Amino acid sequence: MELLYGKPVREKIFALIEDKIKSGISFNAYLIYNPSCIEASIYKNQIEKLLTKLNIPNFDCSISDYNQAKKAIQKANSDPLGMIFVSRPLSIENENELIEDINPNKDPDMLTSSNLGKLTKGNLNYLSGTSQAVRQIIDFYNISLQGKKVLVLGRSISVGLPIFLMTLKKNALASIVHSKISLEDISKQVRESEVIILATGKRGLVKKEDVNLNQIIIDCGYHEDSAGDLGFLPEAKMFTPVPKGVGPVTIASLILNAFFLIENSKK
Repeated sequence: MELLYGKPVREKIFALIEDKIKSGISFNAYLIYNPSCIEASIYKNQIEKLLTKLNIPNFDCSISDYNQAKKAIQKANSDPLGMIFVSRPLSIENENELIEDINPNKDPDMLTSSNLGKLTKGNLNYLSGTSQAVRQIIDFYNISLQGKKVLVLGRSISVGLPIFLMTLKKNALASIVHSKISLEDISKQVRESEVIILATGKRGLVKKEDVNLNQIIIDCGYHEDSAGDLGFLPEAKMFTPVPKGVGPVTIASLILNAFFLIENSKK
């Protein structure tokens, strides 16, 4: 089995980011999160750590309710150099409504309807952080999806759905399942697929006996026990380990997205 490590992919992205910084491109990062959500706080801290390492100004925007989140978004929108990094879930009401308040040109996780719409038209520059990381890994390791049976587990607008749209753009014979589909049907789909991408944040959807040595498995999940959605080491052709797989590439991809939005807004 070949392990698809994220570190060399991340280093390649870092080189692109450093070139953009050297060219004089800059932005101010507004990190919006709810500290009551441990998962979101960890993600925010990871983003903050990399931004600080790159000497990119960043501002801690801790929120606990809708009004605080709205004010934080408005402040960032009003900053000509502002970029808005939302660590989800915010665990507040009307979260999707808040996302739509973000200026699409300041939305590096590509959560707004405007940016998601551009992705549905086939522009892979508008992939979210995690889905962009999956794309970068696939490209780095020269994995062709052309005509392959690809199964995406998960349908969220921030991970599963963008990954599915990306695989379609890469001409895969793509299918998507989720936690509301029966385990029996999911097992059937897993057995028949050549590439399996886990992006539900839930375990137990893929069984060890349904995986085979000819499959490629990409695991986007991360749980408190430092393992992914799969929950076991598969006997597969290729596999992204957790940790050290998709995770290290996600934050780098998110920051690369920010630079793309800056450059694109100037055209």
